[in-house]
Amino acid sequence: MAYRTSRNIEASIIDFLKENFDDDWTGISVEKSFARIYDITLPSICIRTNVTSHDKAEIGENSTKRTVQVLIDIFGSDDGNKLDLTDYIVEKIKGGCPYYIYTISHGIIQSKTASGRIRVTSIEVTPVDDNTEKSKQDVHDRFRNLITLSISLGKIEA
Repeated sequence: MAYRTSRNIEASIIDFLKENFDDDWTGISVEKSFARIYDITLPSICIRTNVTSHDKAEIGENSTKRTVQVLIDIFGSDDGNKLDLTDYIVEKIKGGCPYYIYTISHGIIQSKTASGRIRVTSIEVTPVDDNTEKSKQDVHDRFRNLITLSISLGKIEA
C-alpha cells in the first residue's frame, strides 16, 4: 500500500528537514504528530498539511492543480533558538525539496520513490504567542513560531 498525496507531502518534507538537521544540528526532533511534541525534549519541529485547494486545470475536465498549505511549527528552547531554527528552515525549504511516494506495510515505510519536486510558492512566518506570561506557559509553548508554506507539486491530477 502507498501513502496518498497529502501524506507523501508531509513525509517528504519531514525526511528533507531531518536530513538537513542531521547534517547541521544536533538534538532536533522533526515529527508528524503534534501531540508527540509535548512528550519529547526541545527543540522540536512539527510538520502537517492544512488547507488544500484543487483548482480546475481545464474547463470541462475533472483534472486539477493541487495547492497545499503546509504548517511547520517551531518549538524552540529559547527565543534565540526559535529564531535560528525558523531562519534555518526558511533558508532550506524555500528552494523546495524532493517529492517521494512512500510504500508502507503494517504502518511502516518500506520504500520511497522519487516522483518530482515540492515547489514552495510562498512562505509566511508568524510568532505563536497567546499573551500569557512565559513562566506560566507549558515549556513547549514558550518559544514558538509557525511557518506557513504554500506548495505545489507542479502536476495536474486526473
